[in-house]
Amino acid sequence: MIRKTIFWIHLSSGVVAGIVILIMSVTGVLLTFQSQIVDYANRGYSSVQPPHPGAARMDLDAVLAAVRNTETEAEPTSVTIRPDPDEAYVVRFGRAKTVFVDPYTGDVRGEGNLAVRDFLREIMYWHRWFGAEGESRAVARAVTGACNLAFCLLTITGLYIWWPRKWTLASLKAVFVPNFRFKGKSRDFNWHNSFGVWCLPALFLISLSGVVISYRWAGDLVYTLTGSEPPQRAAQSASEPENPVEASAPAPVAPSESFLDAARKQVPGWAYITLNLPEEGAETTTLSVSEMDNRIPLTRSTLTVSTADAGVVEWIPFTSLNMGRQIRTWLRWIHTGEAAGWFGQLIAGVASAGAVVLVWTGLSLAWRRFRRYNKTRQNTALTTKDAPGESNEEPHLARTG
Repeated sequence: MIRKTIFWIHLSSGVVAGIVILIMSVTGVLLTFQSQIVDYANRGYSSVQPPHPGAARMDLDAVLAAVRNTETEAEPTSVTIRPDPDEAYVVRFGRAKTVFVDPYTGDVRGEGNLAVRDFLREIMYWHRWFGAEGESRAVARAVTGACNLAFCLLTITGLYIWWPRKWTLASLKAVFVPNFRFKGKSRDFNWHNSFGVWCLPALFLISLSGVVISYRWAGDLVYTLTGSEPPQRAAQSASEPENPVEASAPAPVAPSESFLDAARKQVPGWAYITLNLPEEGAETTTLSVSEMDNRIPLTRSTLTVSTADAGVVEWIPFTSLNMGRQIRTWLRWIHTGEAAGWFGQLIAGVASAGAVVLVWTGLSLAWRRFRRYNKTRQNTALTTKDAPGESNEEPHLARTG
């Protein structure tokens, strides 16, 4: 009875969420090596030629001044630098724009390969909310979140349904080995089981991390289970401050290069530094420092410095975060596979492709089951209609006789 109930939960969840899971899986495959594809497409913008060996880069404030003279529509918000002398600076204007800048001349080299960037960004929007815009995104996000939760449930119930009642070579072969000679129902059943078994661990982690990303309660649950204190969420700013402060002259700000020097001293073996340019009137600013030139957070730290003199206010390496914060951060990179580098991305991509096969074969099996059920019901109705029995007149005759 329990097995039958779990089977119907698995079947109904797959039918209801199948199309959405299919869209997320296909787009997930296309986004497998997104960061590498973008870096390769932008190689002509991100590579610079020093004027001579050992040439010194311009002061960062001079570089930013040159950028502001060229890009007058927005104010830069952050800059990323690398120690490689052949690497351009990356200057961001919030989420709206990113430009590559020659650190030796201050020339803005451009925004990169916009065609590749826009294509992958559109795929990402479809992955998250079906490409919806404006207020429709909230509805689409709710749908993808619910279907991600259903996908996580499907991996758990699928494992239970697959688990052989008797461990024999024949039963293991039926679910572990895909047979490409089968056709029809046999092919769908074999592929659904075999692809599911091999892809299940990765799909469980991908869907579970997706649930944490989609729902605040799931993220808070991570902190609760680990006994960790969640980070304080910024309260919504009121329209008017409770204690307005009279305007005063802005405090002096230390040179931007001094902020970078503070990060270099704190982490001598740095691979890249991202400086969040201080806002007007801010007393501190932050820098993200990584010891490896990748997106894995293990070697990343956050440095807070004073804007007045670039003095270190706080240094928070990733390993000093509480367990809940670390797990919550890791889940973000587990979702894309980047937590294990390019090999993890490959596994995530293959698993996403396997999910496409699972949705296809699962919906096919459900459709075959429905057709068989419908045909059986029609045959039963015809059999009942044609079956011999008492005529409708006999009760009448019995009452009047």
